[in-house]
Amino acid sequence: MHAIKKIILSETFPGILLIFFTLLALLFKNSSFGFYYAELFHANLTIGFEDFKIAKPLELWINDGLIAIFFLCIGLELKYEILRGQLKNIKSVSLPLFGALGGMILPALIFTLINHSHDFAMQGWAIPTATDIAFAVGILMLLGNKIPSSLKLFLLSLAIFDDLGAIIIIALFYTDQLSFLAIVICFLCILVLFVLNYLHFTHLSLYVLIGVILWVAMLKSGVHATLAGVIIALFIPLDTSDKQPYLHKVLKDLNPWVVYFILPLFAFANAGVDVKDMDASALFSPVSLGIMLGLFLGKQLGVFSFCYLAIKLKLAKLPEDIKYSKFYGVCILTGIGFTMSLFIDGLAYRNSDIFEHADKLAILLASLISALIGFIYLKIIK
Repeated sequence: MHAIKKIILSETFPGILLIFFTLLALLFKNSSFGFYYAELFHANLTIGFEDFKIAKPLELWINDGLIAIFFLCIGLELKYEILRGQLKNIKSVSLPLFGALGGMILPALIFTLINHSHDFAMQGWAIPTATDIAFAVGILMLLGNKIPSSLKLFLLSLAIFDDLGAIIIIALFYTDQLSFLAIVICFLCILVLFVLNYLHFTHLSLYVLIGVILWVAMLKSGVHATLAGVIIALFIPLDTSDKQPYLHKVLKDLNPWVVYFILPLFAFANAGVDVKDMDASALFSPVSLGIMLGLFLGKQLGVFSFCYLAIKLKLAKLPEDIKYSKFYGVCILTGIGFTMSLFIDGLAYRNSDIFEHADKLAILLASLISALIGFIYLKIIK
């Protein structure tokens, strides 16, 4: 029993859990249970009554609702790390910041170069810009003492900035036509959250209530509802009125729900790609190639080149006792897009099957290749 508990609480377990539920989704989708799998996540679920109700397929309740809690955790982690954690020191911020920029710009350029002539395909330009923090860090942890703590901190910091970049991209480029009334309600909710923060109000139930109202308003506003999670996080107080840690406690309480339930459920709902009737040539279509090359090549080359340039220009510093050869191995792992890439894919193409789901399969393959090659490279390199 103690051994099982130790495995579950290890830093590698969330990544293993994601792999398991991804394989389970692929198995269900491509078996005789495929029909039931599709029906389950397309089943309509209604909450509310009469004119005050929200009716959505289960898949969208997961992607728009539960993932908002994941974004809440990202926001809480960002706020804590910038104000109290490892990102408080400007010297420790600059290298992962430049890396994150390169890891977003180059993959987007690769995708754009391959797909610039197809307007609908171009909606997915941001798919290869994301890094899956749980998966990437899980691979690093499997390597144990071979990886210095400074490189682990670099990857964690880069993933945090990467998530921030994804949030900004979603807000700017994946927003629908706006509703004025819903936007006004959003601003009123933000005003209430500001007052609660100013008063150091630490009763979580009220934040949850305002958060739910904000989420519904954002859902109706045209701005993607998951961003409500980030906004709520910004107003959670760091400490109670008597200087006891509060934000970190909320993050610690929420994190197990995210890594052990929400992200695996998201993977199970979104990774079910029907490969039985897929034409192999679909994997070599411009969209699939843009995603695979963007994630596998674009991420590692973008992160490394921007970091290298920043170091040479003395804008950042490579961690002490770290060789560029070892550093490059960590850059390879940033090509694990997985959950965030699948999420942006759903926003970009509205889960359309126009690409025969090869877009999703390309994400899974590029993430798998990045994980395997990154792991083998770091295992071998001195």
